[in-house]
Amino acid sequence: MSKSAIIAIIGGIVVVAAIAMNFVLESVDEKAAPEETAKTQAEKKSPAKPAAKIEAKTKTLQVTSPSFDIVRITPQGDTVMAGRAKPGAKVEIYDGDKKIGEVVADKRGEWVFVPTSPLAPGSRRLSLKMTNPDGSIVASESDVVLVVPEKGKDLAGKSTAEPTQPLAMKVPSKSGGGVEILQKPRPDAPDVVLTIDAVDYDDSGKLDIIGKAPAQGNLNLYLNNEFLGRGKANDRGLWRQTPERKVKPGMYTVRADLIDKDGKVKSRIEVVFARSVPLTGVRPGTLVVVESGNSLWRIARKTYGSGFRYTVIYEANKKQIRDPNMIFPGQVFSLPKVN
Repeated sequence: MSKSAIIAIIGGIVVVAAIAMNFVLESVDEKAAPEETAKTQAEKKSPAKPAAKIEAKTKTLQVTSPSFDIVRITPQGDTVMAGRAKPGAKVEIYDGDKKIGEVVADKRGEWVFVPTSPLAPGSRRLSLKMTNPDGSIVASESDVVLVVPEKGKDLAGKSTAEPTQPLAMKVPSKSGGGVEILQKPRPDAPDVVLTIDAVDYDDSGKLDIIGKAPAQGNLNLYLNNEFLGRGKANDRGLWRQTPERKVKPGMYTVRADLIDKDGKVKSRIEVVFARSVPLTGVRPGTLVVVESGNSLWRIARKTYGSGFRYTVIYEANKKQIRDPNMIFPGQVFSLPKVN
């Protein structure tokens, strides 16, 4: 089932009207509480001057497919990424269909890769392939979507005087599952203890809410001030809730309260998000009427299976579209057939 993800960044109201802001969003592993590894040390390194070698004392990790754990990128495109694979296995890193590098996992099954040149502004999807000792090749189960804004613009391509960091999200390579935000456009302030990082929903309106809190912290969640459910952060301070309640298209406020053992509220955070109308009946060779909340990214993903194909729709309808980040309800677009 396809999903329409709305990225809820702390301190702002989410406006779902741009191409880059409608990606699919990774499930938080409630049982995952790994010891300090090379990846956590990589987090502490500046992406602009990443370390060529990162050492740590940790146990060997048992994995069957390669994975990303850390991706850090500066506005200039300088990047460092790290992850896991089988010890001694070759890991190839791809930007779309283009191979951008390869590394060998160390004896602990950890790898670190630093591209030799900065990544250009724009949207891209990174994936991994691992070659086992027997020659078999295993692809990553989750990829990483990167959005690097142009200088002086935000993620939606609009001019802004405020500094904007790139966005990095780990997304499932196949349909199903959720996402994990690896880097926010605006980092949390040092004193922030509670966040709502993303509010995701599927076509039926079932919510998937993820965020961060103190390790093992208890939370109460609310939707428009109505109790939605209880949650608990894992040992890494990550929490995820998928309440049974479904939401119809419209604007909503999600609130999370961090509570102590007596139920007293210690910290509170809320975000506003919009669930847009579902896209139905869209396929290559047909027409689509733009409705509130739709974007070229969502239409392309529903029609062609990938949001990156929004350029196909743009090229076919560019006489109507002055700015691909700005489309309006009532517009009628043709969805050309592609090879």
